[in-house]
Amino acid sequence: MPGVFVNYRVKDNPYGAASITQVLRDHFGPHLVFRDAVSMEPGTHYPSEIRRALHEAEVLVAVIGPRWLEEDPVTHRPRIESEGDWVHDEIAYALAHGIPVVPVLLMDTPENARRPRHDELPPDIRRFASIQAQTMSHRRFHKDMAELVERLVDLAPSLVVPRLFVQPPAPFTPDAAPSTLLHPERAVVPFHGRERELADLVAWAHDSAPNSTKLVVGPAGSGRTRLAVELCRRMAADGWLAGLLGGQAPAAQIRRTSAIDRPLLAVVDDAELRSEQLLALAEAVSARSAVHDAPTRLLMLGRTDGSWLRELREHRDERVAALFRPSGRAGTITLRPAPAGVSFSTAVEAFADVLGTRPIPATAPDGTLLEIHAHALNSVLGRTGPDPLAVLHRHDMARADGDTSALAVIGTLATLCIPASAEQAEALVVRLPDFLGQEPQAVRAHVESWSRLHPGPHPVDAVRPGALGEHLVAATLATHPALVTTMAVVFPDEWLVTALTVLGRALPRHPGLLGPITALFHADPRKLERLVHVALTRLDEPEPFARAIANEMGKLDWSLQDVMSLLQNVSTGDQAHDPIRGAALEAMLKAASGFTDQLQAHGGQAPHPPPEPLGRLIGNLTNLARDFVVGMADPGSGRTPTGPDGKPLLPPQALGMLRDMYIAHLREKRDEQDG
Repeated sequence: MPGVFVNYRVKDNPYGAASITQVLRDHFGPHLVFRDAVSMEPGTHYPSEIRRALHEAEVLVAVIGPRWLEEDPVTHRPRIESEGDWVHDEIAYALAHGIPVVPVLLMDTPENARRPRHDELPPDIRRFASIQAQTMSHRRFHKDMAELVERLVDLAPSLVVPRLFVQPPAPFTPDAAPSTLLHPERAVVPFHGRERELADLVAWAHDSAPNSTKLVVGPAGSGRTRLAVELCRRMAADGWLAGLLGGQAPAAQIRRTSAIDRPLLAVVDDAELRSEQLLALAEAVSARSAVHDAPTRLLMLGRTDGSWLRELREHRDERVAALFRPSGRAGTITLRPAPAGVSFSTAVEAFADVLGTRPIPATAPDGTLLEIHAHALNSVLGRTGPDPLAVLHRHDMARADGDTSALAVIGTLATLCIPASAEQAEALVVRLPDFLGQEPQAVRAHVESWSRLHPGPHPVDAVRPGALGEHLVAATLATHPALVTTMAVVFPDEWLVTALTVLGRALPRHPGLLGPITALFHADPRKLERLVHVALTRLDEPEPFARAIANEMGKLDWSLQDVMSLLQNVSTGDQAHDPIRGAALEAMLKAASGFTDQLQAHGGQAPHPPPEPLGRLIGNLTNLARDFVVGMADPGSGRTPTGPDGKPLLPPQALGMLRDMYIAHLREKRDEQDG
């Protein structure tokens, strides 16, 4: 399915055409760029393949070097006039069939190419001389190529689709970890059990609304992504552009689809981690709808519909808020851990068929959809154990080619930061020597081994499914606890937030991660405290993580300036932040007590008296008031004062009202500062 056909003269400057082709293949994908020397298999019938590629082309790039118009030594006429000249025939076909043509003039090679004149061309391609040409200089190659790519996308917008969506996985190989067969896009096990949810999503997509969003939530391993993959398959069969969004920021690509008069379904997996991307997508959807009537559907997949979504629904830009507002409770599909009627035997047979083994009888287990499929895969592999994901993880690592300790570290770091693009993956690779204590060359060898074990679009990718990656993270950090302190130093804030989210997600099922989480926090508490608030909005079970951080906050001495920052940070967020709010108030009271001690030590004299509200608070504090304030902010702390009968001194309704007033006050102060 070539989208770009590269036309060139072999005896002109084939290296220029080769360089241009390679960059285009890297950008659009090899299957969308055709050049005879690299796109045709040995033994292919040349004329037939050329005609097929021309028929499928959406744009033709004609590479013109300094010898493009040279004479044929036999006829002494320009080659472009010779019968059977492929350069002429390909350009003539494109012009006759309405395929856009882009002439590219090679400069400094070492001569400069020139645009052909009308009188130098045969009549059927004379208008080729009037088409605006791109110049390509080795001195400005990257800039010139970027301009060429932009022009090609303008002429053939569908070229962005492969870059927009996650591409189908490569065929399974014996070098790959067996767990990669669980990737939902492989669809090894036939789709079953979510027919009702699928029907609801198909009906939503075909609704009359021009733009619409929907959210599918469910616990880890419940099959959210597999459901979305099946939906995309159904919608693509109906003529939609449909797929799971890939890359770090596809907003520009989605905006490009405004030139394609086809409906669009874009799926955002792990939506909690991609709030910034969702904001950009909202703008792109608005731009698309302003150009075309074709509907746009945005499907979000997540483990929770917490405050991350509320912030989108309450966004100050009404276009954003209006798009995400239907994704509230009425616009959410909640999945059970496993659908009813899951066929364990069907899963066993499916995995046995791929691996070329005979199905092994096994007892159907309980658990999430992922755990049931992992049990089926383990039975085919001849492995057993109470925790199927742990068993599968150990089997994967036993098959690793190379230093398993180094590979585990690489996989853990990739799973913690989740590279979203080739550029992010490379940024992680160049940091790996800091973690492994090895030379870059040795690290690159480990990366190659990891990519064979867990192949993906980037050199290093997070282990998937996410629940399996959490097993790797827990096992690796148990044996390499110092990794987290290095992360605090070398990871950018964006990666640290993602790492905190992954750790917070895994903590309820892997309590051994409590130590690494607290060690990471203590590596830079002032910075990590700020990032914790973002991570909390993304967790489906935030209580263990929030409580762990709150306990560590209570062990530190915070300055009054730090306390003010803490209070500002807790001014937003839902009940997941209650333990942090309680810890912040505890820190405030502790800092205030220290301040009064300093005043007394100096005979009550201070160069800068405390603010009047804080002074009044300091003058009236008692242990009872301290427990009351902390218990109000954090009802789960057990600090709410009680009477002799064990009942709270204030009814829960009154405490809730005070808590809401307190949070509203903090938000008001924050809005005043932001304004």
